[in-house]
Amino acid sequence: MRSFVKKPNEQGYTFLESIFQLIIMTIFIHLFLLFFFWKGSIEQHYTDYSSTEWELFSADLQYLLSDVNEIRLVNGGSAIRLKNNRGLIDIEQSGTVIRKRVDTTGHIPLVTGVKAVTFTFDGITITANVTMLNDSIKVRGFAVGFYPK
Repeated sequence: MRSFVKKPNEQGYTFLESIFQLIIMTIFIHLFLLFFFWKGSIEQHYTDYSSTEWELFSADLQYLLSDVNEIRLVNGGSAIRLKNNRGLIDIEQSGTVIRKRVDTTGHIPLVTGVKAVTFTFDGITITANVTMLNDSIKVRGFAVGFYPK
């Protein structure tokens, strides 16, 4: 009986196939090197994570202070207690973290690596004096927006 099954081409690995695979490998190596050059420049640009964290904390705190019904300093200025439409919010230091607590529950870290924090309130602005673990001092003033109930 005659077989109608075609036999595959068993002539071996051709020169054209090897050139094609060499081109693909060269493209992948170039992309791999480009990734590491890009990663290196990004790491040099964003090496100071603490300043990014501080700016995010500043934005969060300013947002919280933009709509306040009542505010007061707690524990001699080491914490802030404010009341707004979300409830009672505490901004305080816990260990080496400045955290936010809503209605005296939860633990939302805002800034890490903190040695000491002191808040002052002059009726219009709150000033945060934060000493980091590396002994750098960060100071920022925040405007308080009072809205009656």
